[in-house]
Amino acid sequence: EIVVLCDDSGSMNTPVDGTTGTRWDELRSIVQIVMELGTVFDSNGIDVHFLNRPSMPNVTDARQVIESFSQRPGGLTPLTAALRRIFQSQASKPGSDKRLLVFVATDGAPTDPNGNVDVQSLENLMRNERQANTTYVTFLACTDDESSVAYLSQWDRTMMNVDVVDDYKTEREEVRRIRGHNYPFSFGDYVAKALLGAVDPQMDLLDESGNNNNNFRRY
Repeated sequence: EIVVLCDDSGSMNTPVDGTTGTRWDELRSIVQIVMELGTVFDSNGIDVHFLNRPSMPNVTDARQVIESFSQRPGGLTPLTAALRRIFQSQASKPGSDKRLLVFVATDGAPTDPNGNVDVQSLENLMRNERQANTTYVTFLACTDDESSVAYLSQWDRTMMNVDVVDDYKTEREEVRRIRGHNYPFSFGDYVAKALLGAVDPQMDLLDESGNNNNNFRRY
């Protein structure tokens, strides 16, 4: 079972340095790729959730959500509440014969109902309420402001079945910093890591120090 959670908070209107687009444009691009490939593996369709607009269950064609993406983002970042609803779904419950793969595309820290940053509640949800053995979570960081998603880097290293993926340029720089300046890392490799990082430990470790195995499958 594949679920995509899109951060449609107001900060997603922020321009991305060095480009003509915004964080929302970046999110839309990577989410559409995830959906196009994900529907191949989940024949029932992908459930697409937003933070501040209605969800779209069982999407079988990425074109079905074009209209939702055409609406500009606005509102707070209630990531914790949205993820809790997803984790409480039938596929995420103990004893389910399905595994749940959740992609969370966001540009920053979660907020409480009053708009105050509240990372602790999200961490508690991820560590104590998520069925980590069967629920895999990939955070897609749609921002060039690393400080706003710094909390995710620690989770990538310390939480089971969790991966954090930056934008392609940042991810490539990180991989090459760890594995050498000439290490090949194509856009196909980036997409593969985004799709498989939470499920495949080898892909997860690609951008982490302390792992010197360079024999990764090319895409």
